[in-house]
Amino acid sequence: MVAESEEEKRLSYRLRFETMCRDLGWIPARDYAEPEEKDEYDERQSIIFLAVDDTGQAVGTARIIMPGDIPLPIERHFDLQPRERVEALHGSIVCGGEISRFIVPNGNRYRKHEITYKLGIALIRALIQAGASHAYISADYRFFRLLAMLGASFTPIGEPKVYMGSKTVPAITRLGALAARLKSERPVLHEQLTAHCDIAPDAGVAC
Repeated sequence: MVAESEEEKRLSYRLRFETMCRDLGWIPARDYAEPEEKDEYDERQSIIFLAVDDTGQAVGTARIIMPGDIPLPIERHFDLQPRERVEALHGSIVCGGEISRFIVPNGNRYRKHEITYKLGIALIRALIQAGASHAYISADYRFFRLLAMLGASFTPIGEPKVYMGSKTVPAITRLGALAARLKSERPVLHEQLTAHCDIAPDAGVAC
């Protein structure tokens, strides 16, 4: 679900803090006055997603960062291929949103891949509904492979680097092409992603 209330957003921030600061040590916990991991994107350019169990406990979270005043993290932290080359391979980038802070911790009674799958559907569907033509992600190389296994294939557009504690791959997918492939290969997933939306493979998304 989309985290709309302040309390729902704080559940996401707390899960991010527990995982990124305390469990993995990617970000120093001392950098935060409260046990909540958030940044300038959360205040200005993000759509935050939250998965909860039947007790209301957060079991997964992610966000989409939309274009705005602040450059996307993938643009700030990675040496990307020239935009002209990326567009030559993946089509004109009318609007690209970045999937970020995708966290599904271990230790809950739900299957981790099931939560990942449901969050992934929600993220891609939200990008489609927002009119995005492309999705960016900078993903841990193991998570990058998992995305391909789940049907959401991304193509690297820059050199991997150690970022946020692990080897990370900057990548992109064209949503129209992704939907066209899923329509033939995984029709049930395609229906979940594209219900009530018209997708043109060469012209981005129109809802």
